[in-house]
Amino acid sequence: MDEITSRVFQQQPCYRLIPSRYPTIDVFDDVATAEELAAVWAVEALTNARLREEAGDLNRVPSEDWLVGVAHSSYVMAAFTHVNPEGGRFTTGDFGGYYCAPHLDTAIKETVYHQERILGYTAEPAQRIQMRSLFARFDADLWDITGEPFARSSLYHPTDYSPGQAMAVNAHQQHADGLVYCSVRHSGYECYVLYRPRLVTEISQSKHFEYHWNGRAIINVFETNVA
Repeated sequence: MDEITSRVFQQQPCYRLIPSRYPTIDVFDDVATAEELAAVWAVEALTNARLREEAGDLNRVPSEDWLVGVAHSSYVMAAFTHVNPEGGRFTTGDFGGYYCAPHLDTAIKETVYHQERILGYTAEPAQRIQMRSLFARFDADLWDITGEPFARSSLYHPTDYSPGQAMAVNAHQQHADGLVYCSVRHSGYECYVLYRPRLVTEISQSKHFEYHWNGRAIINVFETNVA
């Protein structure tokens, strides 16, 4: 496989969707520096079980990569402190990443697929899932795996994430900022995964959506009005 080149992004807009049931984690938003967060964590996390459950494992993220002093930073930090034990396409059970896309429609299509997998695996009955979109900007130098021969490789297998996870481990060990890659669920479009929370320069809550699960698939996605 050819040598990987990188692509520099500055103030790149991106979108991510998360279930609305996930609460904000105020401790990440209430401090201005990494030192303050470390001090609060040392005191609160030892005795506050609710904080430990909501905030996840802060030790997964090197302190120099913490995102602090940015409003709504909890949305970013949660992607790194709450890690899927099975990992994702370009993350593992050992480290997380902030998955996002430059287009809202791409972010929706990606999350529809993953929500269908989760709901189908547990045989959930028909229901409606409330989702919130997050708008962010980031500065990063990302490994670019969108061109040939990467685009035809096993990195983009529809369901087998092991090749992508092997690349992710390599990228993580080399302290890469992250990857820009082809969306598997939205042909012709790109996605990003960031390996450092501090790469995000701003983030805010955007539109709300409702995913309609009929017991077999998500058949409709509607924008909703949520105050």
